[in-house]
Amino acid sequence: MNRKLKKGGYSAVLTLVVLAIVIAVNMLASQIPEDKKQLDISGKDLYTLSDTTKELLGSLDKDVTLYVVSDPSRVDERIQKIAEHYAAASSHIRVESLDPVLHPSVLSEYEATDQSILVSCEETGKRETIPFTDIIVYDQMSMYYGQYQESEFDGEGQLSSAISLVTSEVNKKIYRTEGHDEEALSTSVQDLLAKSNLELDTVNLLTDNGVPEDADMLIINAPQRDLAEDEREMLSEYLNGGGQVMLLIGPSDTDRPNFTALAEEFGLDLQNGYLADTQAFYRNNPYYIFPTFVSGSTILSGISSQNPALVIDAMGMKQMETLPDGVTVIPFLTTTEGGVLVQSNHSQQEGEYLIAAAATKNVDDETTARLTVIAAPSLISETVTASFSNVSNLTIFMNALTAGFDDVQNISIPTKSLAETYNTIINGGMWGILFIAVIPVLLLVSGLLIWMKRRKL
Repeated sequence: MNRKLKKGGYSAVLTLVVLAIVIAVNMLASQIPEDKKQLDISGKDLYTLSDTTKELLGSLDKDVTLYVVSDPSRVDERIQKIAEHYAAASSHIRVESLDPVLHPSVLSEYEATDQSILVSCEETGKRETIPFTDIIVYDQMSMYYGQYQESEFDGEGQLSSAISLVTSEVNKKIYRTEGHDEEALSTSVQDLLAKSNLELDTVNLLTDNGVPEDADMLIINAPQRDLAEDEREMLSEYLNGGGQVMLLIGPSDTDRPNFTALAEEFGLDLQNGYLADTQAFYRNNPYYIFPTFVSGSTILSGISSQNPALVIDAMGMKQMETLPDGVTVIPFLTTTEGGVLVQSNHSQQEGEYLIAAAATKNVDDETTARLTVIAAPSLISETVTASFSNVSNLTIFMNALTAGFDDVQNISIPTKSLAETYNTIINGGMWGILFIAVIPVLLLVSGLLIWMKRRKL
């Protein structure tokens, strides 16, 4: 009897010890931050914050509240989770729920919209509303056919942009020029500008009487016609007053002497013709160039070599042997030594060419002009960026655009795909025959042989 009591006592004590350990582990686990205790098992890194966001949150010095405005039962779990990850990553961010069903007055009281996240900073008095439909994006084509198929998740991009917007007191105005058959900026580029709190407008230098006074930068995208002499003088005067211009220019069937002259003021020699690279190209087309990243360039900081850039229809550009007074040229994209410029007369000039460079000019002790030239407008073309989702084209563009603004951070966070992915071997060839025919036949024959051998036994 005593032996049974002893065994029972040991069992009871052991049970209590195990129970105490379980309780202690649970209590400790409850103290772990939300972003640490919730593993991102979405398979698409929906809740994994990028280095850009971590840098933004790390420098945050103002309190921000993320109001999730919705009936709690209708909030998508993914939206709630991404908001909680932000709160866990910074002590300056908190998440609150506003239920307009139980408390209809919250919509007018907070100037909020149902089914949205209201990002608010009391110190600056700024607010930004993010509709749920901007976070979980549906495929427009499927909606046309009456179906609702999720295509993208833009939780991080929208939240980081809104937090940067409401906490920043900086407003920058970017103008895109018109009047030279320029290409419009793609929707992707416009979204990235908005996420970095850069306001975009258009200007015609001739009809609008020159560069607007509130212009912080001009973008000239893929002009097919040359500047007028007056326009070149306007741009030169604007630059020498401390302005910034970004020129994306490719080959043309006509000469553009005024664009060439503007570039020469900043030590860059534009050479018309189609650029190829015999050492770094896509598939069998040397005109589809993988530019070489120039080491040490701050514009390329944080960009992995595993995510190359890709440009097509680039034109030739060289740095002038003798730079104008006060000018510094900093290349960031080049060809390899296997670069070839093919001109209209079919002549070929081999050598290393610049594809993108930033040139600064010290006008005086307090004034610095900045001209960034990208000799391949395809760097930001939707044709390239939409077809090759893993290239770093848009990140490079945004880094180059914001490099001249000390008080602007590049919030270029791409959306995350919600599309289903399949392990498919495209053009499998011999691999397809191996897995579809050879291996199954070998397994079947082996099974039959083993079965016949065992029957004889």
